[in-house]
Amino acid sequence: MRYFLGVDGGGTKTQAVLVTEDGELVSERTGGPTNILENGEETFRKNLEDILKPILMKAKGEVISCLGVPAVGEFRNSERIISRIVESTVGLKPTLVVNDVVVGWASGTLGRDGVHIVSGTGAIVYGRHGRKEIRVSGWGSIIGDEGSAYHIGVETLGVVSKQLDGRLERTMLCDFVFERFNFKDHYDFIQWIYDPHSDRRSKIASVAVLTYEMAKKGDKFALEILERASEELACAVITAVKKLELKNPLVSCGGSVLVKNEIVRKKFEEIVKESVNAKVVTARLKPVLGGVILAMKHVSGDIPEAIIGKLEEVNEMI
Repeated sequence: MRYFLGVDGGGTKTQAVLVTEDGELVSERTGGPTNILENGEETFRKNLEDILKPILMKAKGEVISCLGVPAVGEFRNSERIISRIVESTVGLKPTLVVNDVVVGWASGTLGRDGVHIVSGTGAIVYGRHGRKEIRVSGWGSIIGDEGSAYHIGVETLGVVSKQLDGRLERTMLCDFVFERFNFKDHYDFIQWIYDPHSDRRSKIASVAVLTYEMAKKGDKFALEILERASEELACAVITAVKKLELKNPLVSCGGSVLVKNEIVRKKFEEIVKESVNAKVVTARLKPVLGGVILAMKHVSGDIPEAIIGKLEEVNEMI
């Protein structure tokens, strides 16, 4: 029997799903982050091993796989290098190695023409039109990822620092951040941000939830931060649509910022619809099943609607 494995890696967590050729769920596991640039090779190997080895033990035949992880396409020979690392770690040479935004695109468009945007810990846009493909944003936490949870967190903490020293008027945003993280003074604030032993990127990204809560209560600084995030995300999508020359495009969304933050999503949709007349939807399937779709398409082309239906059932189970 032939099996299909999809992997959706990220800066916070990684999920893998194994299904039969009929779309029946065999196994699913979730583990730690697999961004080799942000987390390092040792963490990348360990987390993949913890996730994939138990899953692969359940496959009783050929495994066609699609590994979607951050950093693919971000350094020379990335696909070949990551494929080699995976093979030496878990004993499986991936059939396909793509950036995690590509499996997100497949989960949102089911592998058809359109654009997909992810705004979670990081942010990136990917789109296809026929044989043409494009990627926009996703330059990483140091110089990019505008509109992501991390970027929102950085902007929020920057505002808090200015409120602490008097450059900005103090609002409930500052007090809320201090309360949520149990900061007694600015020393706690600084130590929390710069602690070298913590996962700084994920930690700062978690602040975006607090920004959203304060924006819902009307904090002007929180609202301004989220408005800028919406504009940055919309700009990235509009750029991709125009470069792909898509008319009335399908734009699918994934990631916590665009799926759970209604303020960002509403403004984002308004801008994108007005600019390029896009149909904006939330991804139909979880990104990990986009990996399964790409693995299936690799060997059989178009996927029957019955199989898509089975994957939708799996989507509810994982």
